[in-house]
Amino acid sequence: MRFPVDARNLTFLTGGDPAGALAMEGARKLTARRSCSAHACRDDEVVCGHVELTVDADVRLGLTARERRCVTVRFLDRLEPGLRAELIELVRRRGAVAQRAAERMDPIEIVFNDPRQGLQRISGRIQPPQRRIGDLHDIQFGLREPAP
Repeated sequence: MRFPVDARNLTFLTGGDPAGALAMEGARKLTARRSCSAHACRDDEVVCGHVELTVDADVRLGLTARERRCVTVRFLDRLEPGLRAELIELVRRRGAVAQRAAERMDPIEIVFNDPRQGLQRISGRIQPPQRRIGDLHDIQFGLREPAP
C-alpha cells in the first residue's frame, strides 16, 4: 500500500511503535515506511518520469530529526540516457570509488504531490546503492539531503 507523505515533517514516525511494526534493515531500526510516486528533475527538466520515493524514520536514540529521515528512490520509467549512465556507473562501482562517483553527480530534485500540502520537493545527491543485484529499476538509491 502506498501513502502520500510530507517528507519534510516525519517527527510523528519517530515515537513509539504501538502496532509493533518495527523493521530491521541492516543496523537501522525503521518504522512506518511511506512511499509514493514522484518524478525527478535537474535544472527544471524532467530526467525521470516515474520515481518511487520511500521515506523511513530511524528510531535510534541520539539522532536529530534530519538524521532520522532516510530517503530512498527507485528510478522506474522514462529515464534520461545521461542519468541512466550515471546510475549504471554507481551500481558498477564499490566503496570509495562509488562514493566519489556519487559526489561528481549533479544534485537531483524529487517532486511529489502531498494531498494535504500540495506539491512538495526534496533535493539531494544520489548515493550508491547497498544492494546492486537486479535491473536498474529494481535498485534503491539513497538520497542525501544537504545540511541546513
